[in-house]
Amino acid sequence: MLDIAFQYSYEENDWIKCTNTDYAQKDIEKLPVVPLIEWTGREDEKENGLYVYCREHNRIEDIQQIKDGKIISSDGCIIEGLFGIKKCVEKSRYDYYYYSLVPYRWRIFQRDVCSSINVAADVLDMVCLDRRKYHWYNFAFSIDIIKRKYIISKYGYSRRDRKDWTELNDVDIPDVVVDAAINAMRESVKQTYGIEPSVLSQIKGKNKIKAYIERPFDVNIVFLKYFFWKYTCENGRDDFDKIFPYEEKDNYKIICKLLDIKPPKSLRKAYTYNPYSIVWYMIFKQWNIKDINYMQKFFYLDDCIANMYLKKFYYNPVEKRTTRTERDALDRWKAVEYYCQWLMRYKGEKKMMKWLYYVSAEREMSRLQWDIIIPFYQYHNDLSEEVKSRLLRDGLTEYVHDAISVEVTALSKNWKHTRIRYDEDILAYECRIGDYEFRLVHNTGMLPKLGAVFNNCVATYRDSVIKHKSIIVYLLNKFGYQACIEIQKDCHIVQALGKYNHRLQNDINRICCFWAKYHNLVIESGTLKLLSDEELRAFDDILVEQIPYVKEVDEMNLNELLALGANRIVDGYYLRLEEMISKSNKQRLSAPYWMNFPDEKSKLSYIIPDGQRIYEAAFAGNTEAMRALGFMYYKGKVLKRDCDKALQWFLKAAKLGSKEAKTEMKRLKSLIKHQGNERDLAIQQALYNLRRRMTVGQ
Repeated sequence: MLDIAFQYSYEENDWIKCTNTDYAQKDIEKLPVVPLIEWTGREDEKENGLYVYCREHNRIEDIQQIKDGKIISSDGCIIEGLFGIKKCVEKSRYDYYYYSLVPYRWRIFQRDVCSSINVAADVLDMVCLDRRKYHWYNFAFSIDIIKRKYIISKYGYSRRDRKDWTELNDVDIPDVVVDAAINAMRESVKQTYGIEPSVLSQIKGKNKIKAYIERPFDVNIVFLKYFFWKYTCENGRDDFDKIFPYEEKDNYKIICKLLDIKPPKSLRKAYTYNPYSIVWYMIFKQWNIKDINYMQKFFYLDDCIANMYLKKFYYNPVEKRTTRTERDALDRWKAVEYYCQWLMRYKGEKKMMKWLYYVSAEREMSRLQWDIIIPFYQYHNDLSEEVKSRLLRDGLTEYVHDAISVEVTALSKNWKHTRIRYDEDILAYECRIGDYEFRLVHNTGMLPKLGAVFNNCVATYRDSVIKHKSIIVYLLNKFGYQACIEIQKDCHIVQALGKYNHRLQNDINRICCFWAKYHNLVIESGTLKLLSDEELRAFDDILVEQIPYVKEVDEMNLNELLALGANRIVDGYYLRLEEMISKSNKQRLSAPYWMNFPDEKSKLSYIIPDGQRIYEAAFAGNTEAMRALGFMYYKGKVLKRDCDKALQWFLKAAKLGSKEAKTEMKRLKSLIKHQGNERDLAIQQALYNLRRRMTVGQ
């Protein structure tokens, strides 16, 4: 029978077997426990280090000494029991994260070698330390290696209100517990199959246990399921078991055959320890890396390549490429791949691989680095040689970031701007709080302006904004633009920065935090410094005033267009007004034969009274109004069709510099020259309407 308990040892910085019988067997509620809080990376007046919660005084105290499982606090309290550490990491003065569910004891139990293996933990909710009664949860993971199944139990406070654990994400299983569980499973497999499969894989934690349950003879192949999904899940079938049989002990040969590769011997050795060595090799192969010596140290990295998880890559046998499926991740991967190949072309394999190893194994890619690489990939052909040379010489620096953002912003002014429509929940983000206004980007034409104001790369987010993958909100007050905020799926704030991508000042941070809480937005780590309940109470008397949504002209009906104030007439107004008038049945098609008009303007005032703004602006020299009047003559809906008059107005607008009018005039001339009939004119008009609808609102 297997019955082991583990407790945490601060002196050894690891979990060890319990030698105290009481600690191993008694109910956790009856045992003394020692809640520790460890702070790292603090930038405020409080110090980094370890603190202890004293239940007697109901407070957190400094530690004077830790020895033999006992703690002496600076106040002279002697605290003894099972240790549990709540780790609080402050990434910056605006951001920190911590683990609130902390295990205090792990246990493994198995009645006999052929029965289920139970892995259990007693978990304390460390958020509730200031209460006299601790909140304990019970976690259990039951393994049946013979039936190749596992069951995650339910958990609950005081055995009531039980809920499901979320796929083992809330509690990390220590390595010593994992190893003990796998050793027990090895014995069970040996009893059943006569073979005791060893496990050399460097993958750790819960995933290693789950993989061993599924493939004890080669746990590594389980981690490559997604990589080979194109081979195993075609035609709606799951052929994983067929291609990689359960008792197969040499899947490496199958892998090489599927991928049609003859890799170096070092890869086979690396695969024994790390399944993702295959992914690394296939990436380097498609990059045409020649020197195997540069590759080898990557073969033992099992986490990610430049912030992108290796487990999310797959091999496409048709394109013969290793790539990603998710749209956002695929864009990021294409950018990294392009940058690496560009860097290799100009600085060689060694320099590129050194950089890639640094951002994959030693330090994560920062937001600033992504804001350089992505626009560099998207606009490489349009960027100046000076910026490229600076990037090649200095790397991913703030100066290069600013230089690229300025050039991309200038380029983006030539884009066709698109209207962004939001539902009511998102429109509610626009509000006035005291002296501050939070505004949404309603037209992509605003993005270059924000990019210039904040000196950032928000102009490159155009496609994401159009597809609602990113929602951009900017903060204004009487002193100008103060913050640029990006919200992504599930209402998560992923960026909140000021000019030059600097952190927000305290007063701006506070108002943004209140605004986020008011709208139930999730503040991701590294964006805003969270406020305490006391700081949030300072906003109790502040009025949140909804800013009324103002329609763009391309959303307005005829009555709304006619009622629009003269000061709100913008580009696209006259074309939209002409479109709405043409759809209206209120206009007169012709005047009685006995009426005489001194000029064209007088005649138009009688026939199309709703079009007064169009013809007055046209006679005053507005090229868009001239084009709108030309369309009226050409369409023949509110005015009698007169192609000569239409050409006259297109010509006037073209002479005043309208490129659109010049193009429309040429097309109409060509149609008349070839004696187009009414059907041809109707088709041509439909094309005109489509083009004009695409330009309204620019």
